[in-house]
Amino acid sequence: MRASSSATVYDRDYLVVNSANVFYSLHATMFIFMPAYLYTLHLPAGTIGLLMATGTFASVLFKPLNGWLVNRGRHGLFMAFGALMSGLATVPWLYSHEAGPALYLLRGCQGAAYSFFATAAYGYVASAAPSDRRGEALGVFGLSFFIPTALGGQLGEMIVRHAGFHGIFLGALVAVLPAVLLPLALRRRHEGASLTLSELRHFFAPHTLVPNTAGFLFGAAYGTIFTFLPVFLMIRGGGTLGHFVLVYSAAVVSTRTLGRRLVDRFPREWISPGALLLLAAGIVGIPALHGNFGLALVGIATGLGHGFLFPALSALAIDRAGTGREGMAMALYTGSFDMGTVAGSGVLGFVAERFGYQPMFCIAALLTAAGAGFFLLPGMRSRR
Repeated sequence: MRASSSATVYDRDYLVVNSANVFYSLHATMFIFMPAYLYTLHLPAGTIGLLMATGTFASVLFKPLNGWLVNRGRHGLFMAFGALMSGLATVPWLYSHEAGPALYLLRGCQGAAYSFFATAAYGYVASAAPSDRRGEALGVFGLSFFIPTALGGQLGEMIVRHAGFHGIFLGALVAVLPAVLLPLALRRRHEGASLTLSELRHFFAPHTLVPNTAGFLFGAAYGTIFTFLPVFLMIRGGGTLGHFVLVYSAAVVSTRTLGRRLVDRFPREWISPGALLLLAAGIVGIPALHGNFGLALVGIATGLGHGFLFPALSALAIDRAGTGREGMAMALYTGSFDMGTVAGSGVLGFVAERFGYQPMFCIAALLTAAGAGFFLLPGMRSRR
């Protein structure tokens, strides 16, 4: 068990970054309804998965470059640029009424915008936090994503009922505007080392790859849930997406408040595999449980797994990368997570198209559970 210091975590700039992320996350939450919108355009599951994966793939492509740039500072400028780019990429969705190649371009622009914003935001929190409270700082920062996600799921369903899917896109455009301005109020800069090409080899050592590999499988599970659960519920009926998102987010919030210091007090190598197994158990329950009560059980299991897993893995990635490499460590970890969502929404979409949604969710659960095994392999433990 680790001891925590009394060093400041929740200063003014930390609150600014969290506030900006609240609005950006509310903006992003509006797009969890996009798979259902694409389904109304008569697109098959595989194509829906590819479209959703296009944005994530674009985000991954920019992550290494963004990590190298953010590692040198100017987090606020990158956050503002990412939010502005995301807002501009939202405007064409207001006028979209049919499927076409342009939708892939729009998703790509949104993914690149997210890469700029998220890399800078997570990089700032990781750099500014005391090393022995890093898991807490990253976990609490996650609240600025999941609280608007919980509210946005309910708000989005209300907008769809009264204004349709294009009302969702308009709401997303309004929500992102404060996220453009708030990051410009950051006063302090946290700069890391200027990484050379030879130093980048450190990030590909076996013990350093463990959190990123587990993050990839975590992302595959997350991508599967939030890409195909909306469509699965539309086809099967029984239970609403807003109800699931609310319970899921509430479970995550509970880990980041009541259990916010556990990832610093206990070995992250213990917490991570346990959270992966909990997440896998929740995914198995998606096709097996019915109605809002069943969705609530799924939301609790997957939400608790996510709630502990993301700060544990991200802090572990930074621990193993070393001081001065926080920006790049977060870029590669979040890039691995994003690449996992590409696999989850892209590859598994074709599994659903050919074999059905139930086998697809079972495969996603098995892949997630397999991530726990990486922490048991020889040579994968940290070299202290």
